[in-house]
Amino acid sequence: MASVRLAGTQPARAMAGPDSRFLDVDGVSVHHRVTGPEDAPAILLFHHFYGNVATWRHVHEALSDRYRVVSFDRVGFGLTERPPRSRWRGTNPYTREISTRIAQALLDDLDVPSATLVGSSAGGTAALETYRRTPARVRSLALLSPAITGDVGAPRMLRPVLRTWPLRPVGTRIVRRVAGDITRERVSRSWHDPSRAGADDVDAYARAMQVDGWDRGFWEVMTAEAPPDLRGVVRSVQVPTLVVAGASDRIIAPRWNRRTAGALPDGRFHLLPETGHTPHEERPDLLVPVLRGFLAEFDGS
Repeated sequence: MASVRLAGTQPARAMAGPDSRFLDVDGVSVHHRVTGPEDAPAILLFHHFYGNVATWRHVHEALSDRYRVVSFDRVGFGLTERPPRSRWRGTNPYTREISTRIAQALLDDLDVPSATLVGSSAGGTAALETYRRTPARVRSLALLSPAITGDVGAPRMLRPVLRTWPLRPVGTRIVRRVAGDITRERVSRSWHDPSRAGADDVDAYARAMQVDGWDRGFWEVMTAEAPPDLRGVVRSVQVPTLVVAGASDRIIAPRWNRRTAGALPDGRFHLLPETGHTPHEERPDLLVPVLRGFLAEFDGS
């Protein structure tokens, strides 16, 4: 079984690939990737918890023929900088609010007036937050098993305590202990068929956990803020929204995704057979045609 043992770390830029880009947003160096024609309709991708730019690689490859596809590593993940508390500029950079600021900054930097936002799980939360704050920049939404009323992290009541100075070092030790080795079984735990995972799936996660401060970053994200409750936001969305669920999703049950789609003023629901929680990784062959059909409704593709 393919696996990677976590050992030493190195600066994020030392691990950047040939198509890596970095943009300073509020004093944080944000890693992102851009593919596709500059004058094509834009798609902005928000990854799930533990995910990163590399976990969107299949979507980049499949859609960049007709779309300008942009993905970025949220603060605490991938190759985006994980600033220590001594460098915070007022607002905690590990919050969903900062993900929204990054999304706006990327669109501004690329001179994109509006985009379709695609978010997976906790990335769906960030996409909805971005819509709530800047609806004029959002053309449509595609949410893959979005986390509407919860996320990964400590219980709500414990988060303020865990953020205190005496307990922060304990948190990073817990993260390192829980992380262990990155194996194929581990990265495909939420898939319908873990045997589909390969060495590239392992590498997508392992590289992000070999970056300086990766453990501190995870802990900061997990304790940064209370879990979301975006049910009110869902009911107020005024753009076409696609909700996709894997029939074998054990993280967020398909019935909850169906309810989310039903609560949206212009929502539609699609269930992918034999698919788990992250269809963009496990079954891009099923997901991409669904995304293309949805995008074609508005972009004439």
